[in-house]
Amino acid sequence: MFDISNARFAFLDLETTGLSPWFGDRICEVGIVTTEGKRIKEQYQQLVNPECPLSPGAASTNGLTDDDLKSAPLFEEIAPKVLGALSDTVVVCHNAQFDIQFLDSEFKRLGHEIQIPNLIDTLGLARQFFDLPSYSLLSIAEAFHVPMTNTHRALNDALTARGIFFGMMDQMKQFNKPLDEFIGIYNSPVWPNEGIQLPTELGEAIYSQRRIFIRYIDGDGQESQRWITPKQVLGLSDYVYLQAHCHLRNAERNFRLDRIVEVKIEV
Repeated sequence: MFDISNARFAFLDLETTGLSPWFGDRICEVGIVTTEGKRIKEQYQQLVNPECPLSPGAASTNGLTDDDLKSAPLFEEIAPKVLGALSDTVVVCHNAQFDIQFLDSEFKRLGHEIQIPNLIDTLGLARQFFDLPSYSLLSIAEAFHVPMTNTHRALNDALTARGIFFGMMDQMKQFNKPLDEFIGIYNSPVWPNEGIQLPTELGEAIYSQRRIFIRYIDGDGQESQRWITPKQVLGLSDYVYLQAHCHLRNAERNFRLDRIVEVKIEV
């Protein structure tokens, strides 16, 4: 049984150029916070040159620009540091499959298989044990009184994941479950490496069949705002699309995910 007070944790968050490595998106920032129990031992943050442009949605979310990234190191240059930070730890992410699929893709580009024998997803824990109006990182942080600054930057989001994880662990003592029960192994049936993994808000909207408000940039660069009800995610040609009922047009429409610059779930 894991002793949480002495276990080594690595809280990981990634910023990416888009939503799916299947369609060429890459990591553009890495944030890792390593701890012994709750005690922070090291913080690591690094911009990464993704060798491809940021999508409009990603740039709007994380505030980065292509100019910010062009002089940053390539992922292969920081890969040893990332591996070292994650080795012999329990890796904790929020919406773990989204982040880990990108990490897996980057290491496969280098001819390596990433091994993460101990992995915890704070999104999965929150959905299983806590009844919350939303399961975004921001909403869960508010529920557990974890302060957030400069969201959607890798290190700050990793620090937030640390705060909500230990907040959940404190409240979950009442369930009398060992930490071992919440640990999965990446690439096992618990963490299938298949399909397109979505950011938390979009995945939650599809899962719950709730309407979402989006800001969307069309092919001519024009921005529009609308309410939609997501149906499914489709991989068509070279892009990932969200199929949804558009309440502005009262019709079924396909929206390119990399052109969605803001998502708000109806409460």
